[in-house]
Formats: sequence, structure tokens, C-alpha cells
Amino acid sequence: MPENIYFNTFTQKSGSADTDENIICARDKRRAIYVILVLLSMSLLASAVLAYLYYTNDTNQLRACRPITNYSNTDLVERWILNKDRFYVFSNNTKDWNTSRKHCQAIGGDLVIINSKEEQEFLAQQIITINALMLHWIGLTDSQNEGVCLWMDNTPLNNNLSWWIFPPDDFDKNNPLGEDCAVLNGYLRGEKWGDISRLNQDRSVCEILCF
Repeated sequence: MPENIYFNTFTQKSGSADTDENIICARDKRRAIYVILVLLSMSLLASAVLAYLYYTNDTNQLRACRPITNYSNTDLVERWILNKDRFYVFSNNTKDWNTSRKHCQAIGGDLVIINSKEEQEFLAQQIITINALMLHWIGLTDSQNEGVCLWMDNTPLNNNLSWWIFPPDDFDKNNPLGEDCAVLNGYLRGEKWGDISRLNQDRSVCEILCF
């Protein structure tokens, strides 16, 4: 009988030690998983911060943004300027309104739509810098319905965001088609629009969204 008692006592102590060891092992595993999760979270946060800096830093924007276009025959004399999430393309060649629009579409965009005073001033300043004496087509026309000006995406002109020299009057004594298309006048304080015949030969401003 004494031998059995000693044997049972030894067996019980051994099982208790194994249980403690299992508990410690499980605890260490949980700690390891917790540490890994924390490291992963910190890694994701760091990646997000780096991505934000990459896309907002002016020096890196050209690397992060590309025009949506497969057009390979871009006029080399054009001036491409990146501002925020889009390219503005200022042509040096003069074309009529329809040809200018087709060119903008060919390079992945359209004639520019001006949505704010800041955008208007930005474009005007660029034109003044390039050549203040030239007119530039913008994406505004009332060719569908005289007196109803629409942008290229068919949104109507907001009269609170317009910069006409004079209200559009459709007058053109040299052309029976009238004056249906808008240009930006860089030489009149850079903040004025005019309506002229779509057949005029002028420069243009294209707008290309980035992806």
C-alpha cells in the first residue's frame, strides 16, 4: 500500500506540471500573436502615411498621376500642366472649335470645364504666362439651343460662375452660323470669356482626368 500511495502522489504532481507548462505555452502563443497583429497594424499605418505623402507631395505628383490616354501623336509644342487630379493641356497650334475638341478627346480628355473661381484664375494665369494675346477655346457652347450654354458634360452654365466680357449675343456679321462657342481671353485681366464663331482658328485648353 505505501508504494501505491507514493506512486499516485508522483503521478499527480507530474500531471500538474504538464498543465502549467501548457498554460504558459498557450499564453506565450497569444502574446506572440498579439505582437504580430500590432506590428502588422503599424506596418499598414506606415504604408498609408507614405502613400498619402506620395500622392500629395508636389514633387511626386507627376510620378503618381498619368493621363488617361493611349494617344501617341501628341503635339510636342503643347504644354501639359498637372494641377491637383488633372492635366491641363495648352495648345500652341490654332484650330477651329470642332477640331480642337476632337484633339482633346484623342488625348484622353475634352475641352476644359471651369467649375470654380480658383480654376478660372489658374487657367487665366497660365495663358498670361504662355501668351496673353491669344484666345483659347474652352468647353462651353450654346450650339444646341441658342442662349442655353452647356459644358462638355452637358451640365448647364452656372451664371454665378461665369466671366463674360459681354453676354453672349450670337452676333457675327462675317458668319451666318453666328457665335456659339466660348474662348478664354488671357489679355483681359485673364478673367474674361467671349463667344465667337466655331470656325475661328484659335488655341485651346484640354482637360484630362488622372487615374
